[in-house]
Amino acid sequence: MNIITKFQEIIAIQQNNVEASSGILNPPVSDSEIQKIENLLQESLPTEIKALYSFANGQNDDGNGIFFGDNFCRADEIIQQLEFSRSLIKPETKIIANPEQSEQLIRQIVDFYVGKAPKHKLFGLQKSWYKIAFECGPNRFGGPYIYASENTTGKERKILEIDWEELDNVSEIVKKLHELEQPAYKWDELNFVVYSNGKYEVERSAYDFDNQISFTSTPENAIQKKYFHYKWLPIFSDGGGNYLGIDLDPDAKGKKGQVINFGRDEEDMFVLAQSLDDLFDKILVRTAQG
Repeated sequence: MNIITKFQEIIAIQQNNVEASSGILNPPVSDSEIQKIENLLQESLPTEIKALYSFANGQNDDGNGIFFGDNFCRADEIIQQLEFSRSLIKPETKIIANPEQSEQLIRQIVDFYVGKAPKHKLFGLQKSWYKIAFECGPNRFGGPYIYASENTTGKERKILEIDWEELDNVSEIVKKLHELEQPAYKWDELNFVVYSNGKYEVERSAYDFDNQISFTSTPENAIQKKYFHYKWLPIFSDGGGNYLGIDLDPDAKGKKGQVINFGRDEEDMFVLAQSLDDLFDKILVRTAQG
């Protein structure tokens, strides 16, 4: 049996044993979509994957996932996930490509928060606060925290209340700055400290999930211990950011083309089979045994 026939048998087994209806297979993938995927992978797709997607470009969104509850990924979903994986790659040398434009946007962010702080008394001679600290990124904000004096501790600091609608205005500025600096710097978050004397500090920081999360590989050293990798090709999805897919860049003791689990909630990764064809064989043997 070829991989398409095996896949059809697996789908039939599920349909015969599960009352809930499953999604319907889509028509074959287009050549342009295959090319986009290969461009993101920087290599050709494995033969078995090309064969599978020449049969069907994933499934539609009606009903349950056709692979034991998991969805068969469409090409556009694969492309979106690979683009996300590539977005996590940080440049070795980080630079601010347009310092003047960046500084203008940063100044606008600072001015917004200073404008929300308590006004100084006696024509500015008596300071009402010492500093404001806050974090911001394209999709999140932290704080702002206001420190009354240089001796104010983290427990003593207070939240500076800002209306959510007003926060939308500064959010657009942060997004502009992020878009401006992304190609050459790729930060995820800005950490600001603004002082009452007009000075400020800003630190650009990036998430480091690969080292912050304790990933495991079974067998050991078969799978690279990463959050996501642009060489991990998603094939089946639980719909929540977790996948079964093809590993095209295994660790020292792994095999290229092995099937692995990975995703947002997958800290413990396993080699499930040496190839997708091998995985289908294992499933068919197991189901035949009952």
